Amino acid sequence: MTVCRPSPSFHFAYVTNFDDDSVSAIDTRTKKVKATIKTGRGPFEIAVTPDRKYAYVVNKRDNTAQVIKRKTNTIIRTIRVGNAPSDVGTSRNFVYVTNSADNTVSVICPKKQRVVKTIRVGKRPVGVTVTPKKIGLRTLGFVSNIDSNTISIFDAKNNKVVDTIKAGVGPDQIAFAKNGKLAYVTTKNNVSVIGVRSRRILKRIRVGRSPVGVAITPDNKFAYVGNEGDNTVSVIKLISNKVIATIPVGIKPGIVAITQDSKYAYAANFGEDTVSVIRIRDNKVVKTIKVGNKASGIAIIPL
Repeated sequence: MTVCRPSPSFHFAYVTNFDDDSVSAIDTRTKKVKATIKTGRGPFEIAVTPDRKYAYVVNKRDNTAQVIKRKTNTIIRTIRVGNAPSDVGTSRNFVYVTNSADNTVSVICPKKQRVVKTIRVGKRPVGVTVTPKKIGLRTLGFVSNIDSNTISIFDAKNNKVVDTIKAGVGPDQIAFAKNGKLAYVTTKNNVSVIGVRSRRILKRIRVGRSPVGVAITPDNKFAYVGNEGDNTVSVIKLISNKVIATIPVGIKPGIVAITQDSKYAYAANFGEDTVSVIRIRDNKVVKTIKVGNKASGIAIIPL
Protein backbone atom coordinates (compact mmCIF):
# COMPACT_ATOMS: atom_id res chain seq x y z
CA MET A 1 0.00 0.00 0.00
CA THR A 2 1.17 3.58 -0.75
CA VAL A 3 0.48 7.24 -0.02
CA CYS A 4 -0.34 9.34 -3.09
CA ARG A 5 -0.18 13.09 -3.48
CA PRO A 6 -3.20 15.39 -3.39
CA SER A 7 -5.17 15.41 -6.63
CA PRO A 8 -8.38 16.41 -8.37
CA SER A 9 -11.59 14.66 -7.42
CA PHE A 10 -11.23 11.78 -9.87
CA HIS A 11 -9.07 8.72 -9.50
CA PHE A 12 -8.11 5.39 -10.91
CA ALA A 13 -8.17 2.10 -8.98
CA TYR A 14 -6.23 -1.13 -9.59
CA VAL A 15 -7.58 -4.39 -8.15
CA THR A 16 -5.54 -7.61 -8.07
CA ASN A 17 -7.52 -10.74 -8.98
CA PHE A 18 -5.65 -13.60 -7.32
CA ASP A 19 -7.23 -16.57 -9.12
CA ASP A 20 -7.64 -14.86 -12.51
CA ASP A 21 -4.00 -13.76 -12.86
CA SER A 22 -5.12 -10.26 -13.72
CA VAL A 23 -5.56 -6.69 -12.51
CA SER A 24 -8.85 -4.85 -13.01
CA ALA A 25 -8.45 -1.14 -13.73
CA ILE A 26 -11.47 0.82 -12.47
CA ASP A 27 -12.28 4.37 -13.55
CA THR A 28 -13.56 5.76 -10.27
CA ARG A 29 -15.44 8.60 -11.98
CA THR A 30 -17.79 6.07 -13.56
CA LYS A 31 -17.09 3.26 -11.08
CA LYS A 32 -16.73 0.83 -13.96
CA VAL A 33 -13.91 -1.51 -15.00
CA LYS A 34 -12.03 0.21 -17.80
CA ALA A 35 -9.39 -2.44 -18.56
CA THR A 36 -8.15 -5.86 -17.48
CA ILE A 37 -4.39 -6.37 -17.37
CA LYS A 38 -2.94 -9.88 -17.57
CA THR A 39 -0.28 -10.56 -14.94
CA GLY A 40 1.85 -13.38 -13.58
CA ARG A 41 0.39 -16.14 -11.42
CA GLY A 42 -1.46 -15.16 -8.27
CA PRO A 43 -1.35 -11.34 -8.18
CA PHE A 44 -1.85 -10.55 -4.52
CA GLU A 45 -1.10 -6.91 -3.72
CA ILE A 46 -0.44 -3.69 -5.61
CA ALA A 47 1.02 -0.24 -4.85
CA VAL A 48 1.51 2.96 -6.80
CA THR A 49 4.76 4.92 -7.01
CA PRO A 50 4.76 8.44 -5.50
CA ASP A 51 5.19 10.00 -8.97
CA ARG A 52 1.93 8.25 -9.99
CA LYS A 53 3.49 6.89 -13.19
CA TYR A 54 3.72 3.20 -12.29
CA ALA A 55 2.05 0.50 -10.24
CA TYR A 56 3.89 -2.53 -8.86
CA VAL A 57 2.00 -5.81 -8.49
CA VAL A 58 3.37 -8.85 -6.64
CA ASN A 59 2.55 -12.34 -7.90
CA LYS A 60 2.49 -14.82 -5.04
CA ARG A 61 2.44 -17.99 -7.13
CA ASP A 62 5.42 -17.27 -9.38
CA ASN A 63 7.58 -15.12 -7.06
CA THR A 64 7.68 -12.02 -9.21
CA ALA A 65 6.89 -8.33 -9.12
CA GLN A 66 5.61 -6.65 -12.27
CA VAL A 67 5.63 -3.00 -13.30
CA ILE A 68 2.48 -1.51 -14.83
CA LYS A 69 2.80 1.73 -16.81
CA ARG A 70 -0.22 3.76 -15.82
CA LYS A 71 -0.70 5.70 -19.06
CA THR A 72 -1.00 2.54 -21.15
CA ASN A 73 -2.10 -0.03 -18.53
CA THR A 74 0.56 -2.40 -19.80
CA ILE A 75 3.20 -4.45 -18.00
CA ILE A 76 6.66 -3.23 -18.93
CA ARG A 77 8.90 -5.32 -16.66
CA THR A 78 8.90 -8.54 -14.63
CA ILE A 79 11.30 -8.76 -11.67
CA ARG A 80 12.20 -11.91 -9.75
CA VAL A 81 11.80 -11.46 -5.98
CA GLY A 82 11.68 -13.89 -3.02
CA ASN A 83 9.30 -16.74 -2.26
CA ALA A 84 5.58 -16.03 -1.75
CA PRO A 85 5.63 -12.24 -2.15
CA SER A 86 2.74 -10.89 -0.09
CA ASP A 87 2.79 -7.10 -0.13
CA VAL A 88 4.46 -4.17 -1.84
CA GLY A 89 5.17 -0.65 -0.63
CA THR A 90 6.83 2.30 -2.32
CA SER A 91 9.00 5.26 -1.38
CA ARG A 92 10.67 7.98 -3.45
CA ASN A 93 13.76 5.84 -4.01
CA PHE A 94 12.77 2.19 -3.58
CA VAL A 95 10.03 -0.40 -3.91
CA TYR A 96 9.72 -2.97 -1.11
CA VAL A 97 8.31 -6.50 -1.43
CA THR A 98 7.66 -8.77 1.56
CA ASN A 99 8.51 -12.42 0.91
CA SER A 100 6.46 -14.37 3.45
CA ALA A 101 8.09 -17.76 2.80
CA ASP A 102 11.65 -16.39 3.06
CA ASN A 103 11.33 -14.01 6.02
CA THR A 104 12.80 -11.27 3.86
CA VAL A 105 12.03 -8.02 2.06
CA SER A 106 13.25 -7.52 -1.50
CA VAL A 107 14.41 -3.95 -2.20
CA ILE A 108 13.87 -2.89 -5.82
CA CYS A 109 15.56 0.14 -7.36
CA PRO A 110 12.97 1.60 -9.79
CA LYS A 111 15.65 3.15 -12.01
CA LYS A 112 17.44 -0.19 -12.45
CA GLN A 113 14.22 -2.26 -12.28
CA ARG A 114 15.92 -5.00 -10.28
CA VAL A 115 16.43 -6.17 -6.71
CA VAL A 116 19.41 -4.37 -5.19
CA LYS A 117 19.18 -5.65 -1.62
CA THR A 118 17.45 -8.23 0.55
CA ILE A 119 16.51 -7.36 4.14
CA ARG A 120 16.17 -10.12 6.74
CA VAL A 121 13.11 -9.53 8.96
CA GLY A 122 10.82 -11.59 11.25
CA LYS A 123 8.72 -14.69 10.66
CA ARG A 124 6.31 -14.56 7.71
CA PRO A 125 6.40 -10.87 6.81
CA VAL A 126 3.20 -9.71 5.19
CA GLY A 127 2.66 -5.93 5.25
CA VAL A 128 5.14 -3.19 4.37
CA THR A 129 4.64 0.58 4.47
CA VAL A 130 6.97 3.60 4.57
CA THR A 131 6.36 6.67 6.74
CA PRO A 132 4.92 9.59 4.73
CA LYS A 133 7.35 11.98 6.43
CA LYS A 134 10.74 11.77 8.07
CA ILE A 135 10.76 10.79 11.73
CA GLY A 136 13.62 12.80 13.12
CA LEU A 137 16.24 12.57 10.40
CA ARG A 138 15.02 9.32 8.87
CA THR A 139 12.27 7.93 6.73
CA LEU A 140 11.31 4.58 8.20
CA GLY A 141 9.79 1.42 6.80
CA PHE A 142 7.55 -0.85 8.88
CA VAL A 143 7.21 -4.59 8.13
CA SER A 144 4.59 -6.70 9.92
CA ASN A 145 5.77 -10.21 10.84
CA ILE A 146 2.57 -12.17 11.33
CA ASP A 147 4.10 -15.31 12.89
CA SER A 148 6.46 -13.54 15.31
CA ASN A 149 3.94 -10.87 16.42
CA THR A 150 6.43 -8.11 15.68
CA ILE A 151 7.20 -5.23 13.39
CA SER A 152 10.64 -4.83 11.86
CA ILE A 153 11.59 -1.17 11.43
CA PHE A 154 14.16 -0.26 8.79
CA ASP A 155 15.87 2.92 7.66
CA ALA A 156 14.51 3.62 4.17
CA LYS A 157 17.77 5.28 3.09
CA ASN A 158 20.27 2.49 3.77
CA ASN A 159 17.63 -0.27 4.06
CA LYS A 160 18.97 -1.66 7.33
CA VAL A 161 16.79 -2.88 10.20
CA VAL A 162 17.08 -0.48 13.14
CA ASP A 163 14.58 -2.04 15.56
CA THR A 164 12.07 -4.83 16.13
CA ILE A 165 9.02 -4.08 18.26
CA LYS A 166 5.96 -5.88 19.60
CA ALA A 167 2.78 -5.29 17.63
CA GLY A 168 0.08 -7.55 19.06
CA VAL A 169 -1.03 -10.99 17.89
CA GLY A 170 -0.75 -11.65 14.17
CA PRO A 171 0.03 -8.18 12.77
CA ASP A 172 -1.01 -7.84 9.15
CA GLN A 173 -1.38 -4.50 7.34
CA ILE A 174 -0.05 -1.07 8.35
CA ALA A 175 -1.13 2.51 7.69
CA PHE A 176 0.40 5.75 8.94
CA ALA A 177 -1.33 8.91 10.11
CA LYS A 178 -0.65 11.86 7.82
CA ASN A 179 2.08 13.30 10.04
CA GLY A 180 3.81 9.93 10.29
CA LYS A 181 3.74 9.92 14.10
CA LEU A 182 1.25 7.07 14.55
CA ALA A 183 1.04 3.67 12.87
CA TYR A 184 -2.22 1.72 12.72
CA VAL A 185 -1.64 -2.04 12.52
CA THR A 186 -4.32 -4.71 12.11
CA THR A 187 -3.93 -7.59 14.54
CA LYS A 188 -6.21 -10.36 15.82
CA ASN A 189 -9.62 -8.62 16.16
CA ASN A 190 -7.90 -5.32 16.97
CA VAL A 191 -6.02 -2.40 15.52
CA SER A 192 -2.83 -1.56 17.41
CA VAL A 193 -1.98 2.14 17.52
CA ILE A 194 1.81 2.44 17.70
CA GLY A 195 3.82 5.57 18.45
CA VAL A 196 6.45 5.77 15.73
CA ARG A 197 8.93 7.65 17.93
CA SER A 198 8.29 5.70 21.13
CA ARG A 199 7.90 2.41 19.23
CA ARG A 200 5.30 1.26 21.73
CA ILE A 201 1.66 0.24 21.50
CA LEU A 202 -0.35 3.22 22.74
CA LYS A 203 -3.82 1.76 22.30
CA ARG A 204 -5.69 -1.29 21.04
CA ILE A 205 -8.95 -0.63 19.21
CA ARG A 206 -11.48 -3.45 19.01
CA VAL A 207 -12.79 -3.91 15.47
CA GLY A 208 -14.42 -6.81 13.61
CA ARG A 209 -13.21 -10.40 13.29
CA SER A 210 -9.95 -11.11 11.48
CA PRO A 211 -9.12 -7.58 10.28
CA VAL A 212 -6.70 -7.41 7.37
CA GLY A 213 -6.43 -4.08 5.59
CA VAL A 214 -6.35 -0.60 7.08
CA ALA A 215 -6.40 2.71 5.20
CA ILE A 216 -6.44 6.28 6.49
CA THR A 217 -8.33 9.05 4.73
CA PRO A 218 -6.04 11.73 3.26
CA ASP A 219 -7.78 14.35 5.41
CA ASN A 220 -6.55 12.31 8.40
CA LYS A 221 -10.00 12.03 10.00
CA PHE A 222 -10.78 8.31 9.73
CA ALA A 223 -9.29 4.85 9.35
CA TYR A 224 -11.17 2.15 7.43
CA VAL A 225 -10.51 -1.48 8.36
CA GLY A 226 -11.50 -4.53 6.30
CA ASN A 227 -12.68 -7.39 8.55
CA GLU A 228 -12.43 -10.68 6.63
CA GLY A 229 -14.01 -12.72 9.42
CA ASP A 230 -17.39 -10.99 9.59
CA ASN A 231 -17.74 -9.30 6.18
CA THR A 232 -17.64 -5.75 7.49
CA VAL A 233 -15.60 -2.57 7.38
CA SER A 234 -14.95 -0.78 10.68
CA VAL A 235 -14.63 3.01 10.70
CA ILE A 236 -12.31 4.53 13.32
CA LYS A 237 -12.45 8.24 14.14
CA LEU A 238 -8.80 9.18 14.57
CA ILE A 239 -9.26 12.08 16.98
CA SER A 240 -10.74 9.67 19.54
CA ASN A 241 -9.41 6.34 18.21
CA LYS A 242 -12.88 4.85 18.60
CA VAL A 243 -15.01 2.85 16.15
CA ILE A 244 -17.94 5.01 15.01
CA ALA A 245 -19.47 2.74 12.35
CA THR A 246 -19.49 -0.86 11.16
CA ILE A 247 -20.47 -1.31 7.52
CA PRO A 248 -21.65 -4.62 5.99
CA VAL A 249 -19.91 -5.19 2.66
CA GLY A 250 -19.12 -8.25 0.53
CA ILE A 251 -17.63 -11.59 1.54
CA LYS A 252 -14.15 -11.51 3.13
CA PRO A 253 -13.22 -7.86 2.67
CA GLY A 254 -9.48 -7.51 3.03
CA ILE A 255 -7.61 -4.53 1.62
CA VAL A 256 -9.18 -1.07 1.67
CA ALA A 257 -8.14 2.02 -0.31
CA ILE A 258 -9.34 5.63 -0.10
CA THR A 259 -9.80 8.20 -2.86
CA GLN A 260 -7.60 11.26 -2.46
CA ASP A 261 -10.56 13.58 -1.97
CA SER A 262 -11.54 11.47 1.08
CA LYS A 263 -15.02 10.91 -0.39
CA TYR A 264 -14.98 7.15 -1.04
CA ALA A 265 -13.46 3.99 0.42
CA TYR A 266 -13.03 0.93 -1.80
CA ALA A 267 -13.00 -2.51 -0.14
CA ALA A 268 -11.74 -5.54 -2.08
CA ASN A 269 -13.96 -8.55 -1.29
CA PHE A 270 -11.72 -11.61 -1.59
CA GLY A 271 -14.61 -14.05 -1.15
CA GLU A 272 -16.98 -12.84 -3.85
CA ASP A 273 -14.96 -11.20 -6.64
CA THR A 274 -16.26 -7.68 -6.04
CA VAL A 275 -15.27 -4.26 -4.75
CA SER A 276 -17.62 -2.40 -2.38
CA VAL A 277 -17.66 1.38 -2.81
CA ILE A 278 -18.40 3.19 0.47
CA ARG A 279 -19.44 6.84 0.53
CA ILE A 280 -17.54 8.32 3.43
CA ARG A 281 -19.90 11.15 4.39
CA ASP A 282 -22.61 8.69 5.47
CA ASN A 283 -20.72 5.35 5.42
CA LYS A 284 -23.15 3.78 2.95
CA VAL A 285 -22.24 1.24 0.26
CA VAL A 286 -23.26 3.04 -2.93
CA LYS A 287 -22.04 0.53 -5.49
CA THR A 288 -20.66 -2.99 -5.81
CA ILE A 289 -18.29 -3.45 -8.75
CA LYS A 290 -17.70 -6.86 -10.29
CA VAL A 291 -14.02 -7.60 -10.85
CA GLY A 292 -12.00 -10.81 -11.28
CA ASN A 293 -11.79 -13.96 -9.19
CA LYS A 294 -10.65 -13.37 -5.58
CA ALA A 295 -10.07 -9.64 -5.34
CA SER A 296 -7.07 -9.58 -3.02
CA GLY A 297 -5.55 -6.11 -3.21
CA ILE A 298 -6.39 -2.57 -4.26
CA ALA A 299 -4.58 0.72 -4.81
CA ILE A 300 -5.99 4.07 -5.93
CA ILE A 301 -4.20 6.61 -8.07
CA PRO A 302 -5.22 10.00 -9.51
CA LEU A 303 -5.59 10.20 -13.28
